[in-house]
Amino acid sequence: MKKTTYSPETKAAVMAAMLAGQGIEEVAAQYKIPSGTIKSWRVRAKQPTTRRDASDVSSVAPDKRQQIGDLLILYLRANLKTLEAQTAVFADKDWLTKQPASDLAVLHGVMTDKAVRLLEALGASGLATA
Repeated sequence: MKKTTYSPETKAAVMAAMLAGQGIEEVAAQYKIPSGTIKSWRVRAKQPTTRRDASDVSSVAPDKRQQIGDLLILYLRANLKTLEAQTAVFADKDWLTKQPASDLAVLHGVMTDKAVRLLEALGASGLATA
């Protein structure tokens, strides 16, 4: 069986989605990538490649590290703009009153969960200020 290869851009988008809190199955469906492949990427990303800490990315070539970082920033920027547009729709009282309560409960839970995960990621990045 031929092994499917994925572009660095796709891998970066997938990893960014995972960092943003999306589940493996959700990301697999979105990018049409087997969930096993994504699990493998996640495991490899967490494993140290040297004796250093697992979060050390020094084993990645500097130019590739910069490319991946740039792709992650672009992906996250687009994702945040989309979330902002969705939030505006969700705040529309006319639209809101027409939605089933069960759907609104799920929407509220997902938005809250994602907001908390983004705050956690921001705090872990060192970009948050006290």
